[in-house]
Amino acid sequence: GAFYIENFMQDEFFLVSLSLEDFPNHGTINFVCNSWIYNTEKYITDRIFFTNKTYLPSEMPAPLLYYRYEELKTLRGDGTGERQVWERIYDYDVYNDLGEPDKNAALARPVLGGSSTLPYPRRCRTGRQPTQTDPNTESRSGYVYIPRDELLGHVKSSDFLTNRLNLASQYATPQLRSLVTSKRNHEFDTFEDVLSLFPDKFPLPLLLQVDNSAWMDDEEFAREMIAGVNPNVITKLQEFPPQSKLDSQLYGDNTSTITKENLEPNMDGVTVEQAIQKNRLYILDHHDAFYPSLRKVNATDAKAYATRTILFLQTDGTLKPLAIELSTPNPNGDSFGPISKGYTPASEGVEASIWLLAKAYVIVNDANYHELISHWLHTHATVEPFIIATNRNLSVVHPIYKLLLPHYRNTMNINANARNVLINADGIIERAYLLESITMQLSADVYKDWVFTEQGLPNDLIKR
Repeated sequence: GAFYIENFMQDEFFLVSLSLEDFPNHGTINFVCNSWIYNTEKYITDRIFFTNKTYLPSEMPAPLLYYRYEELKTLRGDGTGERQVWERIYDYDVYNDLGEPDKNAALARPVLGGSSTLPYPRRCRTGRQPTQTDPNTESRSGYVYIPRDELLGHVKSSDFLTNRLNLASQYATPQLRSLVTSKRNHEFDTFEDVLSLFPDKFPLPLLLQVDNSAWMDDEEFAREMIAGVNPNVITKLQEFPPQSKLDSQLYGDNTSTITKENLEPNMDGVTVEQAIQKNRLYILDHHDAFYPSLRKVNATDAKAYATRTILFLQTDGTLKPLAIELSTPNPNGDSFGPISKGYTPASEGVEASIWLLAKAYVIVNDANYHELISHWLHTHATVEPFIIATNRNLSVVHPIYKLLLPHYRNTMNINANARNVLINADGIIERAYLLESITMQLSADVYKDWVFTEQGLPNDLIKR
């Protein structure tokens, strides 16, 4: 069954459910709604809700089949006009709303998506007017449209973006910007400066509660790669020396300069060939992701390297770092290839300080890659077009729709807030992370290699 509902009040209300009791030959019929109902004049078509049952199209009761498809037409819209807060239309658009060229030319950002040079997942279309400066850039506003029922307020409690973005957009952004700008200009002079942030502002990590210098150890450095937030980037070393997929015509020879002599003294008598054959050598390779951007980054006050880290699987099942390669652009030009050098573990003297610094550069790469790629791109941005496609093509009574819905909840809301304060021009990511104004272009470059069938298990593990 199904029912229509009209709201003749001026204020909207949230309809949780409806039950029809003692219905002839059916008993109680339940309708789970969870939807905002606005004044009837806001809608082109009447609001309809279907019974809380599942039907494939071929199994749908014949009298309801027409209404099933009409509801999908309503949710698709016609691709025109600016979306309004009460609407429920799911449509696609490119990421053309991150910049603010009318405000400042320095805040212009390229369109992500719709091209082979900067491919990107689609976001929900809002239909806002183009900027005066650039007709390809959509104007920004405090309100970012998403279908009204995507604003249910249910949150994924473990998600940083969920917990932080609503607060940041309303209250914390000015304070956070002040903190980041202050530290960018003056930097941290000592480790104590970093640790001093915790007592009053942030919870002290458990590791630091035990030993505030434990993170310097090689054992902890490797352990956090596995136990931390970004272990899915570690891969088995397939060939030695590690190779690059960068275009050699543009970037020269990017083959790793790490040698067997760098590795084998710390491999407990095992050769590189033996370790590869027995699956005991692994790599955290951030070289190709970061190297093309380094010349722009290093032209600013920030300085960075592209890193490769080789790890050895010990007999006790733990990893230890064997070598770190740091690469920087060649001053003669990109086509000459990078200037690269491998560093190995040291515990005394200047070599120990250099080794610690090399590990710090690895962590900078890894932290940036995690937040921008593993988290934002792979967890949030790539899911949004699936949410849009599901609502445009699968009825709410379709069994697959009902299975997917809990996994989608609040994602579009998070992503809209992210476009407003996190990944936008001069937003939190650009202010706090390495690549600043070219940050999102990096994520588009990485997205070129994204393949849907490789994202799940076991394919992801097989690939790595």
